[in-house]
Amino acid sequence: MLGSLRRKLFWSLDLVKGGKIAAHYKEIKALHEGAARKEQEPINARKITDLLEHAVATVPFYKKLATTSLSLESFPVVNKLALRTGGDEFKSGKYLTTKLHKVATSGSTGQPFIVAQDHNKRNRNTADTIYFGEKAGYNIGDRLFYFRLWDKQYRKNKWLAWSQNIAMYSVDEMDDAGNKKAVAELLHTNSSIGFLGYSSAFQNLCNYLEKTNSKPILNTCSSIICIAESLNDYVRDKLLYYFGVQAISRYSNSENGILGQQTLNSTHNNYKINWASYHVEVLAFDSNTAVPVGELGRIVVTDLYNYAMPMLRYDTGDVGMMERVEGELMFATVDGRKMDMFMATNGELLSSHIVHKILQYDNIDQFQFVQETKTNYTIKIKLLHQNSFEDERKVIEEYQTYFGADAKVKIEYVDVIPALNSGKKKLVINMMLN
Repeated sequence: MLGSLRRKLFWSLDLVKGGKIAAHYKEIKALHEGAARKEQEPINARKITDLLEHAVATVPFYKKLATTSLSLESFPVVNKLALRTGGDEFKSGKYLTTKLHKVATSGSTGQPFIVAQDHNKRNRNTADTIYFGEKAGYNIGDRLFYFRLWDKQYRKNKWLAWSQNIAMYSVDEMDDAGNKKAVAELLHTNSSIGFLGYSSAFQNLCNYLEKTNSKPILNTCSSIICIAESLNDYVRDKLLYYFGVQAISRYSNSENGILGQQTLNSTHNNYKINWASYHVEVLAFDSNTAVPVGELGRIVVTDLYNYAMPMLRYDTGDVGMMERVEGELMFATVDGRKMDMFMATNGELLSSHIVHKILQYDNIDQFQFVQETKTNYTIKIKLLHQNSFEDERKVIEEYQTYFGADAKVKIEYVDVIPALNSGKKKLVINMMLN
């Protein structure tokens, strides 16, 4: 009842303010599911043209471009470094006196990057979040157990957390005591609940349930959405066992929003791309040429709704591959940043997803792979139980089949795998690409 009341209150408040979020939500739903889906390409083409005209007329960086073409492909690809150093050059003069929302992100670099967003963009992001939450089984107003780094930028005050029905669990506090507290609250929650958070946090929670010989908590969990880190089959299976729900992975970033999400009850793990709010390209590593469908490349995004700071052909720093499924282009893989990939001894780039193969072996709590040179690789392992690791030789031999017969692979046992400032666990450190 309380969840239903929160939903009604949310939409009533939006109606009082003009129903802007509801309008965005209806369009997103129609473009992904309804009759308007057939018209998505021409609709997006008009959105891109409007955005380019706005950028050329009001944004200093784009005003100076010597181009008469309003074709998106004629605009330069920009990355986080260019936007950070360019500063006000990338902001629209039309919004200089408007109160804007600022999003700060640093990714794995530790260098702050601030993106200004106008109110229409914020409403669009809210509508995207509601729509994709529903596709995962979560309804706005339900109890949400949110596992992330709750630092100063993101932490909500008690009133806001209560009104949004969010239970905040910070990953830097999720030791045995923190997991025990979360499990106790889960057991005493009778309403419908959803999970949202880092995959490493969910793995940590499942490991705690396993080592305390806990029974499955099959009460009222309706959705599990993993963000920021890739979701592997080991964690997916553990979550299904303990909570009875299929976990899915969401691809998003702070500076844009939700870019894609896996689909429930699908025969594949592809990501449905959020074409309703973004135009997405996959470009070659050494040029700004689109790669063929089925090949890895750089994920480049044009945000169709941020007019305060137009992000045109923004190189996210992520690597992915598209695949066509029943006529729709989807992400077959999202591998994270190029620096998070491996280089085989023959120079070939390898997907970072191969690291999850290590979870088929018993007694592994946490792990991290480090490529130090062209042929030297170190696998850091934190054991679940502090005794010998019987499969050391098997692990080394398996990863030599990926890296190359001449690869020198060693295992280093550690007490802890440190997290980044963001609270995320970095599974791959590639000194060659960094």
